[in-house]
Amino acid sequence: MKKAKNIHNLDSLEREIYRLKLEAKNMEQQFDRNFEHVQQHYSSMFVNSFFRRRKEEGEAKSNFFSSFFQNENFHAAVTKITDRIADKAAEAIDALMNKFFNKDK
Repeated sequence: MKKAKNIHNLDSLEREIYRLKLEAKNMEQQFDRNFEHVQQHYSSMFVNSFFRRRKEEGEAKSNFFSSFFQNENFHAAVTKITDRIADKAAEAIDALMNKFFNKDK
């Protein structure tokens, strides 16, 4: 908001009044836009503000787990375990198939 200029005559007074009316109109339009935005997004804003604290509490836990899961040793161990499980499952399926088809002979 601009500070009023020195007003020396009636003409400068009218210009200042016009400028202030324009500024008031712009502020009113901005207020209307902000009010409409709040009306449209009230529910989501309420939910976000209400659950914000819980989200911040969970961030510390998620940072620990995200760094844990990004560890190379963890990835290697998981890969080794899944390979062994897949090998054992394949052997079991193979044995089951042999048992199933060998009964017919």
